Amino acid sequence: MNQLTEIQQMSDAALLALVCAHPQEQHQQQMILERTWRWHQRNWRTLAKSTEWDLLEIYGIDQALARRIIGIFEISKRYQSAHISQRRHIKASKDVYNLLQLKLADLDHEQFYVLYLNISNEIIEIVQLSIGGRNSTIADAKRIFQQALRCAATGLILCHNHPSGQTKPSVQDQSLTRDIKEFAQLIDMKLLDHVIFTDNGYFSFADEGML
Repeated sequence: MNQLTEIQQMSDAALLALVCAHPQEQHQQQMILERTWRWHQRNWRTLAKSTEWDLLEIYGIDQALARRIIGIFEISKRYQSAHISQRRHIKASKDVYNLLQLKLADLDHEQFYVLYLNISNEIIEIVQLSIGGRNSTIADAKRIFQQALRCAATGLILCHNHPSGQTKPSVQDQSLTRDIKEFAQLIDMKLLDHVIFTDNGYFSFADEGML
């Protein structure tokens, strides 16, 4: 059996220990990581949602080990998003979801992004506008349009996540979308969509005829 096959046949807990346990503390940290794995219902997505502070609450985990655990998920996200980020042309809401899903999945707080597009719907720039709490984040219209004018965008797509898993837009989401759409029209820009992300899917204002 070659090394690759051996690794592929490891259990999830053993694989976590292989990647994260320090060689000089292999046995002790392996037990800690097995406990961590059980604590997170033996589920990668549940573990991926953990912050450094969440992990430090588990007995035996120090900051270095917590950061190694978080690091493996960051590497995974960057690896998966490497080829997706090259898709610069937006044709549908699914393209937006594929582009940002890895950034917005498995978060315990809201983040807000804006995609700035040219007249051919090619992405000029992707900007993280704000980071908020579990139930809300601030979207500053002034900052949205300052950036749009700076990069000479003709189209905008708003994106944010709902950690609760609720895809339905809130009253605040609808109000913001309406305000941004109306102002964009005044300066010859177009709000193309507002996409709400969850771990299990997304909601598109454009697809639902709400723009």
